[in-house]
Amino acid sequence: MKINEIKKKDGSTVYRANIYLGVDVITGKKVTTKVTARTKKELKTKAQQAQFDFKANGSTRFKASSITTYKELALLWWESYKDTVKPNTQDSVYKILNNHILPLFGSFKLDKLTTPLIQSIINKIANKTNKGETGAYLYYDRIHALNKRILQYGVVMQAIPFNPAREVILPRNIQKAKRQKVKHFNNEELRQFIDYLDSLDSNRYRYYYETVLYKFLFATGCRINEALALSWSDIDLDNSVVHITKTLNYRKEVNSPKSKAGYRDIDIDQQTVTMLKKYQRKQIQEAWKLGRTETVVFSDFIHEYPNSRTLQTRLRTHFKRAGVTNIGFHGFRHTHASLLLNSGIPYKELQHRLGHSKLSMTMDIYSHLSKENAKKAVSFYEMALKSI
Repeated sequence: MKINEIKKKDGSTVYRANIYLGVDVITGKKVTTKVTARTKKELKTKAQQAQFDFKANGSTRFKASSITTYKELALLWWESYKDTVKPNTQDSVYKILNNHILPLFGSFKLDKLTTPLIQSIINKIANKTNKGETGAYLYYDRIHALNKRILQYGVVMQAIPFNPAREVILPRNIQKAKRQKVKHFNNEELRQFIDYLDSLDSNRYRYYYETVLYKFLFATGCRINEALALSWSDIDLDNSVVHITKTLNYRKEVNSPKSKAGYRDIDIDQQTVTMLKKYQRKQIQEAWKLGRTETVVFSDFIHEYPNSRTLQTRLRTHFKRAGVTNIGFHGFRHTHASLLLNSGIPYKELQHRLGHSKLSMTMDIYSHLSKENAKKAVSFYEMALKSI
């Protein structure tokens, strides 16, 4: 150890040396540090202490994890995760984190979170849901999945040695199994709702606008926020094609579609083309009254893009007046799929039309809607028997 004697400006003397501490076990690099003292004896003492501290810290300059509570870990995970997903996903995950995960697990010390403890918590919220109690959360599987993900992050960050949620068994969700997963109109309800729309006063622009929007959704199977993001340049009326290249997020900002499969061209029928041409002319006239031009197909003339939540309120009113089931905006998409399946469209074509990334997704959601085709299968079997 080479000790340097240094004269300070005030005339005093100090001693300084570069001390070799060892090899960092994480980086594999040699680690040194500077030590300063008033005397050579004090310098040697400080040097020994620095070498001892380095070994005591695991022979590394990297600090050991200081995360001790679940809340600290969850918030650290959120900071790493939030910018890796689109705003809609970010919003839905944050709501689960803030409304369910942190109230359930946030106050626990990480070393106190055991598999039996987590299992008891999951069992409790599952029982509450399955008994239909007030305030129960139907999708408790999402709580379990997110909790498991956060704790796995804790393993990666070396805050905990293993993930105690991995061996937790998720109880069966009885209430979720009872729910009708796909709300849609049958042929009778569809006819009833369309007749209602045709009875509205088309001279009132709001009624006309809403009628065109609803019929467009029935005709294309678009998600509502894909439709609301459309500009007239996205619709080729000459070739009867709608180009889906974007969607709106919950902030009413334009985003890319949910997945690569979301980029697609949707062929539309001639009746829908005629409807859109007439609507475009009427929209131009309404825009002129306001001294403007409009490029957004379903513009409300107030905002850059319309708000689906506001339109949802109007839709509920129309469902009630028409005397039909409230299927929501997504029900238009499901009704579109049901109509095509019962008309014999192959699942692969329906997958492309709906913008699903996997064929299995289309089949899982819509296979039970093809009731008429199921009846046709019986007649095919009968014909097959007769031909034997």
